Amino acid sequence: MDFSPFEKLTIEALEDCNGELKHCAKNAISHLKKSWEIRSIDLEMAMFRSITAEEEAASAFFYCIKNHKYKNSDKLKFKQHIYKLGLFPFIQSIGSFLDDFVKQDTSPFSEYRIKHIDLSGRKAIELLLFIKNQDVVARPTPPLHFTISDEESKEVCTFEHNFKKLIEGSSYTNALKHIKDIANTRNKLLYANSSGSPKVEGNIEGYIKEQKKKVMVILTLLLMVDPWQKEEGHSLFVQQALDSFLLLLKRISSEDVFQPRLQ
Repeated sequence: MDFSPFEKLTIEALEDCNGELKHCAKNAISHLKKSWEIRSIDLEMAMFRSITAEEEAASAFFYCIKNHKYKNSDKLKFKQHIYKLGLFPFIQSIGSFLDDFVKQDTSPFSEYRIKHIDLSGRKAIELLLFIKNQDVVARPTPPLHFTISDEESKEVCTFEHNFKKLIEGSSYTNALKHIKDIANTRNKLLYANSSGSPKVEGNIEGYIKEQKKKVMVILTLLLMVDPWQKEEGHSLFVQQALDSFLLLLKRISSEDVFQPRLQ
């Protein structure tokens, strides 16, 4: 399996992490590599491993939030597939509204990028916000700790309103669909039913590559949080995101997700 130069740096940076966080993150990469290696001889297990990679990456991120004692982090349920599979679609929704915000005419930013850096002896990822029409770059510290205020009204925008939208409408529907599709696919890969033994058809390589993208997105965010916490403290943006994520998962039950197994 090929990784881009940025992805390789991200994987290397995981060595600076500790405990369960580090082990889950590295295991996510291991599952991806093994899924690619066996794709031509065992499609079902290749697919299963790539799904497990996403769950392990999510577990690593949850350990990060819990280790740094974010409020309500004790409510994250590590052993429930719904929580682990719900993380990526939630991140997608956050990315969408941040992207929309940057592209607005009223936004002070022209674009944003992320970059690997050395931070107090360990590898980390920072966020760069480029100011329109100026040779100036903003670097929030920690990377996901920022607010935006209106120059005239002085009103501070903390994105709390945007986060509330993530548990409603299309964001809720997309998250539920993502969790439901993968959770039931996961079960179908393992168990026989009235139709026979599990069988995978289609573009397995494309599927594994999509799973790799999910894993790398989650691990990238992990490196925008974990390395910064000791010196810089909590991120308001991360706290608000966690609170909204928990509200989203509270709306989704096992009955909503899992289809009864056919006999």
